[in-house]
Amino acid sequence: MNIKTKISVLLLLFAASVLCLMLGNYLRAYTDRDIYMLLYWNMFLAWMPAGFALLLDWIYVYIQGNRVLRIILFITVGTLWLLFYPNSAYLITDQLHPFAKFNMDNGVRFWHGIEFWYHMLLFFSAAVIGLLLGIYSLLSVQELVRKALGRAKSWTFAIVTLALTSLGIYLGRFIRWNSWDAIRNPKQIVHQVLSMFTDMEELRRMIPFTGMFMMILLFSYLIVYGFTKMRQ
Repeated sequence: MNIKTKISVLLLLFAASVLCLMLGNYLRAYTDRDIYMLLYWNMFLAWMPAGFALLLDWIYVYIQGNRVLRIILFITVGTLWLLFYPNSAYLITDQLHPFAKFNMDNGVRFWHGIEFWYHMLLFFSAAVIGLLLGIYSLLSVQELVRKALGRAKSWTFAIVTLALTSLGIYLGRFIRWNSWDAIRNPKQIVHQVLSMFTDMEELRRMIPFTGMFMMILLFSYLIVYGFTKMRQ
């Protein structure tokens, strides 16, 4: 993607994000309940990988003379991008909130009420935005990897990133770790992840969950990647 295309995509995603948060505000007014404030924070976290991807583009274009500084910046920003990358697709899991927060009347099919669809569409739209933000930033970073290491290694990088992302989403939803914990307490996270692989009960939940997410993320990415090639 060239810079004009990237800016256009980000502006569209930003507009969609604003509309999504406005729907959340409307739903709070409609229900007279202080709900879903967490969406502001989760949406902010979902945007962080896109910001780091833009910063990597800036380093690639403007830091040319000092090779050592360029490598240090790439490693630092690239590591932050990878740590925060799962936050984009994590918004998919927030679709559980309507079922936890929506007030259901006994004996009434909840999907017959318009209020339920406000709840559901709010988090569906957030999930789509998060998925697209993740695809955008991975496309951008993969292109940099392709320029540096070649096409085959760039695809290895993309697939490994999506696999790690699926695991990261599991850690966030079930173990309640977040990206900040990886910075503040990396040893404890490494220890807990390693212990998970020896816990059969944990594996019975982790393997299908991460496997499903891996397939969703991979095929979504391949479809959008294919669309970009069709346009070219």
